[in-house]
Order: sequence, then structure tokens, then C-alpha cells
Amino acid sequence: MKLLRSWIILMVTMLGLSQCNITKSGGDDPTPNPSTTKTELLAGKTSKTWVLTGSKINNEDILNQTLACVRDNNMVFRTDKSYEWNEGATKCRTQDDQVYEKGMWAFNTTETELVLNNETKYKIVKLTENTLQVSYTNVFGETLEMTFKPN
Repeated sequence: MKLLRSWIILMVTMLGLSQCNITKSGGDDPTPNPSTTKTELLAGKTSKTWVLTGSKINNEDILNQTLACVRDNNMVFRTDKSYEWNEGATKCRTQDDQVYEKGMWAFNTTETELVLNNETKYKIVKLTENTLQVSYTNVFGETLEMTFKPN
């Protein structure tokens, strides 16, 4: 049930954020420092906020189908291994909670997957100082791919 709820929240967020008109620029990932850990890339020194800049379902871009009120939603990862999905500055409904999902995150042992609440596993496609790209195959067999940038 939690997996279905997380999937529904993820889909609503992806659809909401896809109205965003964010210009993608290439080459904005600096050369990685070999001593920087994946935890530091994801969560910074204490926390790091990420905003969705791209979303695809089965390689089809859906970013332009997102509701305007979801454009500024963000995901915050902390070094204490907690995370939250946050509404950002605007909400679709004023009665919605500012933080609509909280939990714990971890990497799998090879640091190739991001695991939320010991349940949902996202394959890490790319993790750099300025890019977080993950993919997930849902219960319907659809492959969801999301790209984030630091906020």
C-alpha cells in the first residue's frame, strides 16, 4: 500500500512539475572531486534541495504536462539519511501540508540505487554536484525517469 501511495505521489509530482519551462544547459557539471562521496553529492554537507527539471515515462518527455502549482516542489536530502518532499512556495490546494512525504533514504551496497523508506528503489542513472537522475519501473511496467538540479 505504501508503494502504491508513493507511486501516486510521484506521478502527481511529475505531472505537476512538467509544466515547468526550465532551460537545460549542458556542461554545468564540474569535474568531480574524487574524495567527494555520493552522500555529499546527494545531501551536501548537511542537506541539499533538488528540483525536478526533466521527467519521462517510457522515454517520452512529460515535463510539459505538469500543473503550474507543482513547478516549485522540491526534494530535500539530509546527511542524517532523512528526506522530504516539499510543496515549495506554492501549493495546488491551500490546505495541503507543506511537507507531504518524509522518510529515510539509503544507498544500496554498491551505491547504484537510491532506496526510500527501505521500500522504493530508484536506479541512479547520474549523480553529480549539479545533476540527480534516477529511474524507476512501477507496478504497471512503466519506466519513470526523473532529472533534478540543486535548488
